[in-house]
Amino acid sequence: MIPPDPDLLCADAPRLADALTAAGWSAPALDELLGGTARGHLDRGELAPLLRRTGGGSPLETLARLFVLGVPVSLSASRRAGVPETWLRPDGYGVAAPVRLESVLHDGIEVRIAHDPSRAAGDAAQPDQVLGLGAASRTLAAATPRTPVGRTLDLGTGCGVQALLAVSHSSTVVATDVNPRAAGYTRLAAALNGVHLDVRTGDLLEPVAGELFDLVVSNPPFVLGAPGGDGGVRHTYRDAGPDGDGLCRRLVAGLPSVLVEGGTAVLLANWLHVEGEDGDDRVRSWFGPDVDGWVVQRELAAPQDYVTAWLRDTGEPAGFEQAYGGWLDWFAERRVEAVAFGILALRKRRDGGGRVGVDEVPQQVAPAWGEQVPAFFAGQDALDRGVLATAWRLRDDVRLHSVAERTEQGWQVQAQLLRQGSGLRWSGGVDVYGATLLAGCDGTRRLGELLAVLAASAGIGEDEAAEQVVPVVQRLVEQGFLIP
Repeated sequence: MIPPDPDLLCADAPRLADALTAAGWSAPALDELLGGTARGHLDRGELAPLLRRTGGGSPLETLARLFVLGVPVSLSASRRAGVPETWLRPDGYGVAAPVRLESVLHDGIEVRIAHDPSRAAGDAAQPDQVLGLGAASRTLAAATPRTPVGRTLDLGTGCGVQALLAVSHSSTVVATDVNPRAAGYTRLAAALNGVHLDVRTGDLLEPVAGELFDLVVSNPPFVLGAPGGDGGVRHTYRDAGPDGDGLCRRLVAGLPSVLVEGGTAVLLANWLHVEGEDGDDRVRSWFGPDVDGWVVQRELAAPQDYVTAWLRDTGEPAGFEQAYGGWLDWFAERRVEAVAFGILALRKRRDGGGRVGVDEVPQQVAPAWGEQVPAFFAGQDALDRGVLATAWRLRDDVRLHSVAERTEQGWQVQAQLLRQGSGLRWSGGVDVYGATLLAGCDGTRRLGELLAVLAASAGIGEDEAAEQVVPVVQRLVEQGFLIP
């Protein structure tokens, strides 16, 4: 099938949107119709279970067959469902849809996106293919702050899902992509959702040079070392090109030029861990003195695992072995020991002297934790003002879990564990004195005052107590247990 031109579908997108609404199209309704295993069936090309669930002939079932399953229906069924014929193509004795639709529900906000059909089994992804919602998109959406702002930039918009989610908390949203088809799909998504997006085509920051934004979000092409013809980018949506992690480094360096003072940027990135170098220092070096930075490392993969995962992503056909070997050679030539994946956040400073924090976060996190980005920077500001001079408050979602053993004298506590119910869901052990100190952190008294009481009860000097407690409190602030 010839790849669709999304711009040609924009004119009748409002008509299709009305048909979707009339049929009850929504993320919960589709989940109920198709079942909880639908995504797995679709990924494996197993249509029989889904065809069985959508055979009733209702408008929603017809729309699901056309735009989720990607199978043809009769022209009469499509008309009953209200699908404009400009959105259909002849297919045997029926009609089929050239694009796919998804309803994305994130943190109470639901948006509709359109994208290219997924590759058929055994076929490779096309260089300019526009994907729907994937794991990377969900990761970026989860990490994005949703505090109301004026201007938001979605750099590398793809199907436009980040831009659409930003509409609810932004006065203006600009979306850019180097792929003209991605820009077209974002315009189409705006039409399907009845919102306005300023969509532009161009590479990285070129389309917004000279402009300023309160928030920038970006899912750039971050995949490192993928073999491409003549050293070029092979898949526009993901491959960073021959410069390794240089694209992400250049983006981090350039983002302050489009941020207002105090503005925030959040992006996904891969970075290399090279033999003889410190991977944390490598990514720290990307942040200039005009920003504060926060690196949230989510994964660290050996080169062979990294290569295998991304070859599966594009469904490399017969040349898997050759592509695998060439890709691993690329890593070996650069002495790469591992590849890190994570979220990079930065805040534009009003002065120099920025600091960069690095956290390894392998645990399961909340589906939406973007509020932790401004909270992290606010905590850093408070630490700069002085640990003992600040009245800290224990975050409301923190709970203390105790493990006790039954003895002849009754239950004896063996361990105590602090756990966060939201955000990055950090957890960690704490002793009885630490638990007592944290119980007193209600935001009304400076830590120095609480520490004096604790020191007296423990029978130690205040200086000794501070020497033991201050580093622990600093880490609790960095992890978000304590807030100013």
